Amino acid sequence: MSPVRWAAGTALAGLLSLCALAQAAAPTFAEGLDAFDRGEYVVARNVFEPLARSGDARAQYRMGLLYAMGLGTPRNYDLGVSWLGKAAANGNPSAQNDLGTLYDQGRGIPQDSTRAAKLFRDAAMRGHAAAQLNLARLYEQGRGVDRDLEQAFAWANCASELGELRSQRVIDSILKELKPDRVGDAERLAEDYRKRYVVPYQR
Repeated sequence: MSPVRWAAGTALAGLLSLCALAQAAAPTFAEGLDAFDRGEYVVARNVFEPLARSGDARAQYRMGLLYAMGLGTPRNYDLGVSWLGKAAANGNPSAQNDLGTLYDQGRGIPQDSTRAAKLFRDAAMRGHAAAQLNLARLYEQGRGVDRDLEQAFAWANCASELGELRSQRVIDSILKELKPDRVGDAERLAEDYRKRYVVPYQR
């Protein structure tokens, strides 16, 4: 092998080694999550931010929480909503549910139950129990959607199946209003939704 080719090969090998070391040294999402759970929010943000900027929906969601809740940083709803919106657009159901809650309650952003319903539905269809319950409540109350007790019953039952304990009170409230001749339809819809939005997500 010529000295030039040997030198080029050695340089390439060295560069690859440096890249591997850099990747190995980069904090992982799990490390950021551990810091978040310990209450070390500044450390967590330093881990999550580069991951979030690279498109990691889990990190985008956590960045949204940090800013929306003022954890380790002054509360900033604009940044919180921005990061939650990115995570929601990338299909993170927790971000969809939490952003929906902000819209439904008008916290830090103009109140918009129609937009909240869409976000809750996106998360509910991904097996997110809290979003299923939130969507059931909107259907029960007719906020952001047309009032529909059968839809409310079906979604509340999904949430219950996935362990959302608060859903039973909603189910009981719906059954008090639901006409007897519509109970069968509501139960059939609930069974259809259970197969589509519960069973695939049960552990």
